[in-house]
This record gives sequence, C-alpha cells and structure tokens, in this order.
Amino acid sequence: MILLFDIGNTRIKWAVADERGLGEQYAAAHADWDAGAFARIVLDRSPRPARVLISNVGGQRIGELLRAGIHERWQIQPEFVASTAAACGVRNAYPVPGNLGVDRWLGVIAAYQRSRQLTCIVGVGTAMTIDGVDASGQHLGGLIVPGPDLMVSSLLRNTSDIARRAEQGSRSDALFADNTQGAIYQGAAHALAALVDRSVDAMSREHGVQPALLLTGGAASAIERLIRAPFESVPDLVLQGLCLWGRLEPA
Repeated sequence: MILLFDIGNTRIKWAVADERGLGEQYAAAHADWDAGAFARIVLDRSPRPARVLISNVGGQRIGELLRAGIHERWQIQPEFVASTAAACGVRNAYPVPGNLGVDRWLGVIAAYQRSRQLTCIVGVGTAMTIDGVDASGQHLGGLIVPGPDLMVSSLLRNTSDIARRAEQGSRSDALFADNTQGAIYQGAAHALAALVDRSVDAMSREHGVQPALLLTGGAASAIERLIRAPFESVPDLVLQGLCLWGRLEPA
C-alpha cells in the first residue's frame, strides 16, 4: 500500500493506492496546519503504508511538516517526486527537466497513460497551467498564467479604486457585466477559458487532430462552463500520476 500526497499552493489532497488503484480521496486547505493538525487530520486516520509518495509545489514548510510527521509516526522516509527527463512512458520537453513543476509532470504522465493520444492538460488552481502531450508520449511544453482568484486579487490590490467599486455587484456567465464586481470576475473567467480554447485550437492546427482536453484543479469549476471545446473533468489527475509513478518507477 502506498500513501499519496498532492501538495498544492493552498490545498493538499491525499489518498491510499494499492493493487486495485486509488482509494478514497481527501482534501483540505493546509495554510494553518501544524504537526498536531497533520497528525489528527491524516496520520491518525491512515493505516501504516509501505511507501509514501509526495508531490509538493506548496513550499518547504508544508513539505518538511509532512516529512517529519511521517518519519516520527512510521519511521518511513517519504519520497518527494521530482520531474525527470523521462518517466512512465513520457519524455519531458524542458531542457532542464527539474524546472518543470512536478504537479504538471505528474498530470502529463497520468494524461498520457489514460489514452495515449494527443492531449491538452489544464490545471486550474492558484495558477492555471496548460500542457500538451502527443500520442508518442512526448511532452510538448506548456504555459502558466494566474488562476481566476489570483487574477481577480491582483486587480483589487494593484488599482486605485476598482476594489471600492467592486464591493457590491453580482456575477454571471455573460461576457459583459453591468457592475464592477461582475466585470472583474467575468473578465478573469472568460480570459482563462478563451486561453484554453486557443490552446486546443493551436494543438489541432499543428498536429492535424483534435486533442483530448482534461481539466483538473480545485478552481476548474470557475471556468469549465465557459470552455467551448469538449473536455473531461479529472479532479485527481496528479494523484493518478503519483499512483502510476509508484507502480512504474522504481523506489
């Protein structure tokens, strides 16, 4: 049995995997976690695993908190997965493989192993990332932009009076709003959804085939209703990649 952790910028997801695949999955915000909270929320409820795999883009503090807690409880050193030149049938496009965020790398691995076809992978959280992988397992590179909440907060913090004007109002799915709050939130969501559709179109033109589109991440619901291209929502894509890593890559 393997215990898997996907640490994002604001949330952490975890699950147990065995020969049948991923088990029940859990998620929580980790900003206020200390050693006691980690033990109470996760360790006290988990059986002793044979291995622990961690994907961490949430920073050193939360990574060290998990490492110390796991070692103290079970005398296990968790394995912090890192992006590599190749793994699980996928080849990394980055000249310096470790510079690719490990969450993106694991998402690409999971996407490729799901169908082995041209795929566009979109992760929507604090940031929004878009990556491509072709039918041979070649990672095509990707892009990173602020996620919907970060895009909104940057406007509220860095403009003179938009925040005041946005204190009241309402939001909808329409492109144009009749109030400042709606204009900000609708503008962010439509911009991100349009970038997803633009990426799918670019991949289609370059490769001569429509890519599959996978959406993951805690903020995906903010834009998915605005995306025109057909897509599949896969909330646990990074955990799926971790599960594959545990099965296909040596300890």
